[in-house]
Amino acid sequence: MIEYSEDHRLHVSGEISYRDVESYLDGTVYLSIAAPRQVLQTGVSFARGSYWIEPIRPSVHLTGCDLEYLDDERVVGSYRPSLFVGILLAGEHTGFVDGHSIATSRIGVPTLLGVSDQVDIRSAQRPGQVCRMSGFHVGAEFLRELGEEAGLSGCETMLDSFADGFLWQEVEARTALRAHLLQLAENPYQGRLAQLYSESRVLSALVEVAGIFREQRRGMPQLSRSHREHAEHARLILDNQLADPPAVSELARIVGLNETSLRQAFKAAFGSTIIDYLRDRRLEVARVLVRERRLSIAEIGYRVGFSSPANFATAYRRRFGLAPSQDL
Repeated sequence: MIEYSEDHRLHVSGEISYRDVESYLDGTVYLSIAAPRQVLQTGVSFARGSYWIEPIRPSVHLTGCDLEYLDDERVVGSYRPSLFVGILLAGEHTGFVDGHSIATSRIGVPTLLGVSDQVDIRSAQRPGQVCRMSGFHVGAEFLRELGEEAGLSGCETMLDSFADGFLWQEVEARTALRAHLLQLAENPYQGRLAQLYSESRVLSALVEVAGIFREQRRGMPQLSRSHREHAEHARLILDNQLADPPAVSELARIVGLNETSLRQAFKAAFGSTIIDYLRDRRLEVARVLVRERRLSIAEIGYRVGFSSPANFATAYRRRFGLAPSQDL
């Protein structure tokens, strides 16, 4: 079912095809898709669930999805100069922007994605993959205006942070930003009051994001594009070898940096040390497996790299506040 409202909101639910959303997305300030012609013409469904886009200002759109993908059709498109601030609520998100992987299964961790020029995007979902996500897109022009009108110097810093073309960052230990995004996903109001509530949460989230960039600029050296790419390469290796990752010294050799430079680049790119990232990534993947209920708790612990079920249970409880056997 497709619903276009008079205030230019799009809500799609049930069996969803790319044809259902193509023309609407082309009219937004941040995204367009170019699915294979046969996919658009036939209107074959690519997912089941719901997808929505709601403008609250001309260049600010709420967006979210609760989908189960039905096929692995690769779709390309373009992403226009903008910033996305969102949070994964269930499942995982996969894809590529300007050749960079933006895959994550880190539930509850705020995510920032920004581009300063129009770049290519490509989907990478698989049949049966689930993704529930919520957030908002902000056009680059709105960020400039907000910085000028409200005096938020961090907005200018936001733009500078991805002036080299691309920004992808998962932001941990930011309780306020996470709270704003969760409140945005669970808007309790209807009509005009709902729009005002959403707008207030978006602006509050942007204040938090501006603060993050200001702190990073003051506290860390500027990360070059080359060093960011080395850090992203290292993260991809860790994601693919969670159970048996290379030592940091070996990881540095593989990506072509010395160990100290890699540690610094990784921290600057992702706001986390390599060891902390590996631990948290193992636990996030483990939580997805726990909730799928297909493997035993012990099997899950070994699969993500813990040496014993006891160590796994202790780390899981410390991270999520309850034992794996209780998180079903």
